[in-house]
Amino acid sequence: MRASLSDVDRALTFAPAERAAAEARDWLDYGEGEESVLDGPLRVWRAAARARLGLCGVAVHLC
Repeated sequence: MRASLSDVDRALTFAPAERAAAEARDWLDYGEGEESVLDGPLRVWRAAARARLGLCGVAVHLC
């Protein structure tokens, strides 16, 4: 977790032009105060690394 943080940080940090292109492709609707999918994963990864915890990915499909 902590050892890979620098690689994840590089992969999920966007230059301004990259961020604009990614935002243009983001089809999700966000409510007031909701975090962008472009920001959440890196924030969670950093928080887990600081707390010396791991991460678990889960996909949920609701019908």
